[in-house]
Amino acid sequence: MKLLLPLILFAATLAAQPAPGKVLIERLRRMTPAERQRALDRMSPERREALERRLNSLDRIQPGVRDSLQHDFESFQKLSPQEKSEFRRTLRDISELPAERRRIVRAAIHHLRKRPPLLHERILNSHNFTERFSEDERKLIRESLRYLEPLEATDLSH
Repeated sequence: MKLLLPLILFAATLAAQPAPGKVLIERLRRMTPAERQRALDRMSPERREALERRLNSLDRIQPGVRDSLQHDFESFQKLSPQEKSEFRRTLRDISELPAERRRIVRAAIHHLRKRPPLLHERILNSHNFTERFSEDERKLIRESLRYLEPLEATDLSH
C-alpha cells in the first residue's frame, strides 16, 4: 500500500504540535470509549471537535497501516529538532510537486524502503532512475530515506 508516506506527513504534522497535544491524543486513544467520552465532555466545544476529528482520522486507518504509522511517528520523535525540521522541509517539498510526480516520488521512496539501504545509492544513480527522476526529485528521495527507517519484512505489503 502506498499510503505510508502520506501517513508519515500526517505523523510529522502531529509531531509539530506542542507536546501536551500529542500526549493528550495518545492518552485519549488508549482510553475505553466511555473514558474517552467523559474526557471529551469536559473540554470546550472547539477543542473537543478538533480532538474528535483527529481521533476519528486515526481510528479510520487500517490496523497494519496504523502500526507502521505509529512506528514511523516514534522514529520521527527520536530525531533531533534540526533533523525534524529538515525532514518536514523535505516532506513539504514533496507535497508541492505536481500530483503525478508526487505520486511517483512517493512510490519510489516506498519501493526503496523495501530494499537494503546499501543498495539505495546504486539504485538512485542507476540509468533507469536518472531517466525517470529529475535531480531535484532524486534529492528529495535521498533526503527522505535519510529519515525513514527501512520497511521490515512484515511491512512489505504496505
